This record gives sequence, C-alpha cells and structure tokens, in this order.
Amino acid sequence: MIVCHCLAVNDRLIEAVTAGQPLTVEDVIERCGAGARCGGCRESIQQVLDEARQRRAPSLSVSASR
Repeated sequence: MIVCHCLAVNDRLIEAVTAGQPLTVEDVIERCGAGARCGGCRESIQQVLDEARQRRAPSLSVSASR
C-alpha cells in the first residue's frame, strides 16, 4: 500500500527501513524521506510502525519467557 504519495513510498519499504526496530516517524523521514514533503502521510506512517510493533509483540513475549 502506498503510504507517502509524494515520494511513492509503500508500507513494505517503511517496514524494511525500520528493520524490526522500534523507530519513530522522524526516523522513517531520515531513512527514506517518507513524510518529509507535505507531511500528510505522517499519521499513516505511524500506523505502519504501530502495526509492525503489534506483529512483533507476540514473538517478543514468547522469546522472553524461554
């Protein structure tokens, strides 16, 4: 899904540049430029980051309990 229309950045690229790290919208701006032009996609970028964290959360709790 395209997240940043100004630079044609999709959710997969955002997830790739975060490499599983708990980054912020500002980190994404620095790494791939998404959100830097008009800023209209910053909320969508945050949603992508939040969803990625939620997907990783179950695996983190499983590995922590071992």
